[in-house]
Amino acid sequence: MKKLFTSATFNDQIINFIPLRVFIVSFFLFFTFTLSAQPRSDVDYLAILKRASVYSKENNNSLPKFTYQSPSNPDLVDLRKRFKLDSIAGFGNEASRLINLLHWVHNTVKHDGQNESGIKDINAYTIVTAAKQRNTGVSCGELATTLNDCYLAMGWKSRKVYCFPKDSLGIDHDSHVINAVYLSSKKKWVWMDPTNDAYVMDERGELLSIEEVRERLITGKSLIVNPDANWNRKTSTEKSYYLDTYMAKNLYRFYCPLSSEYNYETWGQNRRVTYVYLFPLDYNKKVPLKTDDYYNTGLKTVFNTYNLFNAKQFWQAPY
Repeated sequence: MKKLFTSATFNDQIINFIPLRVFIVSFFLFFTFTLSAQPRSDVDYLAILKRASVYSKENNNSLPKFTYQSPSNPDLVDLRKRFKLDSIAGFGNEASRLINLLHWVHNTVKHDGQNESGIKDINAYTIVTAAKQRNTGVSCGELATTLNDCYLAMGWKSRKVYCFPKDSLGIDHDSHVINAVYLSSKKKWVWMDPTNDAYVMDERGELLSIEEVRERLITGKSLIVNPDANWNRKTSTEKSYYLDTYMAKNLYRFYCPLSSEYNYETWGQNRRVTYVYLFPLDYNKKVPLKTDDYYNTGLKTVFNTYNLFNAKQFWQAPY
């Protein structure tokens, strides 16, 4: 199933495995070196996930609040008007509007998990415009950025969520990036994957969160992927591979930006980027509660991370 899913950039892997204060990676590598890998047939990823079912109940008290940019931000106002997001979302119930925006992003920009896009500014307008002008695909992370900005522009609280495997041996360079958007009518986060035009439901047709999908995979409860889920309108996204294998592998640990806002992850002069990580207690590498800042002398960008073992703290509601 070549190219059915996606992989994170090389820099995503570096951030994940090496303390931020000591790694040195060029701006070129941040956006241009993309790795692709398929799950191994001889590895029971679901068994690995089941061993990682337990989280801590202790909070990381050093964690600041997650923040979500207001739709009145000028960049988001401009995005909403340029792309006519109100019309795209439509006038149905809240869930249908979220899904309409998911479909639009998926159908507007194709996915390419093997070649770099060359796009330097990480925001929806630049990604969509450049992809159309160059007739090129983009990574799962760029698609998730695009959908995240669209949700923020329409007033929803949304996160870009990086999903990673355990990868104890350090040989699995594949990961996936999706979105969690807060469904106010149900008071919960819900799973949206623009790469595969996918959302996940329970047996009653209720939308599920990333946390709920992970828990249901572990406990063997029913999971349903929308029947029109697909990759680039070429290949259907089937639950048996998408969730039971691919995402079972990549739902081991997560990270997301502390601040969900337009252009937040673009490196540049005197910028600060903060990430929050979530690990299960099964994770066998020691991590500090907070990393020291890393200062990229060439790009003047400061990075730091907060590391959590408490899922409730990581998935806290935005209100």
